[in-house]
Amino acid sequence: MKITVTGKQVDVGDRLRSHVEENVLNSVNKYFTAPISCTVSFSKEGEDFVADVSVHPAKNIVLNSVGTAGDPYSAFDNANAHIATRLRRHKTKLNDHKGKLGLAELANEAVFSIDENQEEIDIPEAPLTIAELEANVPVCTVSEAVMFMDLNDECAQMFRNSANNHLSMVYRRKDGNIGWVEPKADK
Repeated sequence: MKITVTGKQVDVGDRLRSHVEENVLNSVNKYFTAPISCTVSFSKEGEDFVADVSVHPAKNIVLNSVGTAGDPYSAFDNANAHIATRLRRHKTKLNDHKGKLGLAELANEAVFSIDENQEEIDIPEAPLTIAELEANVPVCTVSEAVMFMDLNDECAQMFRNSANNHLSMVYRRKDGNIGWVEPKADK
């Protein structure tokens, strides 16, 4: 991991630099095996030192923290403790998400289990289909449906279009844009 330590009107000595490198490596390597980079910047505001820590532990993940104290070591330790807490929480969320994927595999095994007396059958790997019996289908405009989808943190939203009273759907595409499905009207 590349670690950059800078000082704005603060002299960053070798001892402070080694303290930063050692503690950042301990904090980040505890949760991520191949972190990318870290930038630590020290500055002085009045009587206090400010340590601004920015960690890039994995692709598309950047964590920032600021610590303030009477000396640069304490300021850095405060910011580093905050970064360590955020890293732990992020890693826990990732592990929880992976655990939910394990539940689908367990359900798949329960559905497609084979008795010992039967010979083994090749069953293609397919995603598990889960039926939801009730759904709230609001009557709204397309823009309101997109708002409902974002508020509920869903990847798709079915709605009855208030303009023509047909069922429609909006969804978030892989590229981040919004897609809109409007079925053809029966004539």
